[in-house]
Amino acid sequence: MNITTSITGDCRFMSIGVTGATNNSPIILSVHNGTNEHTISTVSTSTGTYTTAILLSSTVGTQSGIFLIEVSDVVAGASIYSAELGKCELDCCIAKKVDSLLSCDCECTQCSHTMITAERVHLLIVAIETDLAQIGGDQAANSAIITNATEKYNKALELCSDCCGCNC
Repeated sequence: MNITTSITGDCRFMSIGVTGATNNSPIILSVHNGTNEHTISTVSTSTGTYTTAILLSSTVGTQSGIFLIEVSDVVAGASIYSAELGKCELDCCIAKKVDSLLSCDCECTQCSHTMITAERVHLLIVAIETDLAQIGGDQAANSAIITNATEKYNKALELCSDCCGCNC
């Protein structure tokens, strides 16, 4: 089986596509963010595929954070995994910090901290997405990847709060 997942640019919807499931087989789809879980019991098509889009805020309870997706083929007894980052909150943080830089001149030393923070948040987003791309079939490795990505996400949120312990 293969899984393809993505979150829309506005972080409202997640699309999930499954191929290679047993034809007309019961499948269980689970999306969770560590706190909330949304489960769908459905049946693959006659070609072994399944696609859906879910509204994150009403199904999982949030549009932000790390999401682990698991699809289980009941007949084959196999599961596949994927993970996604709902990053709109972090993107908004970067945009606000960059907007504040527009009023800075070349001599402003206070603006460099804002730029460094925006860069750090961006690098954390890239690191999280890189981590999540490594999700595979090993549940222990997946757990470690999700834990690491969640720590990076929480650090990015902390940096966005403008009170990270460094420059409060």
